[in-house]
Amino acid sequence: MAYRLNTPWLNQTYGIDQGNYSTPYARLAGKQFIGGTVDGETPVSITDIARGVSLLVNGTTVTATQTPSQDDLAAANYYYLGGHEYTISDYEATVLINAGYSEYVTPV
Repeated sequence: MAYRLNTPWLNQTYGIDQGNYSTPYARLAGKQFIGGTVDGETPVSITDIARGVSLLVNGTTVTATQTPSQDDLAAANYYYLGGHEYTISDYEATVLINAGYSEYVTPV
């Protein structure tokens, strides 16, 4: 049986640092805003940016990273880049499920 893997996402908020200046990742053209959380004054949909998380597999060890280097990818037995959907084998699904990523794996 084949499985589908949708790699994880991580919502990140960028804006004004505590020092009251724009970060290099400021969204909304550096305009100051307060919030960015479910309970904040500014809606999450405006401030949070979904970023893909890549999964690197070595044997039965799965490592999640947002910024894999070329060396990391070359050293992995196999990998799944963040923000993508993959069709994977039973074995690959078992490794990911055992490593705690079952919510991202579904039977096809």
